[in-house]
Amino acid sequence: MRDLFSYVKYSDASFQMGNEYFALLIITISVWILLWLGYRKNKINDENKMKEKQARIKAKTERRKKLESLYPSKNK
Repeated sequence: MRDLFSYVKYSDASFQMGNEYFALLIITISVWILLWLGYRKNKINDENKMKEKQARIKAKTERRKKLESLYPSKNK
């Protein structure tokens, strides 16, 4: 069993960070930051659209109530 794992040298088990890996790390981090910024901007935009939609619905219902108060229905 000792001969099976004899090829592993734990003293040499270090990761050398080369320029390629550093560039890949920087690119990956940049992509994640850009995705997060886009998500945040989209979320803010969705919240603004929802507020505008609710304001339009509220204004529409108020106009409908005003018109109904001016012209009462004949069914009453």
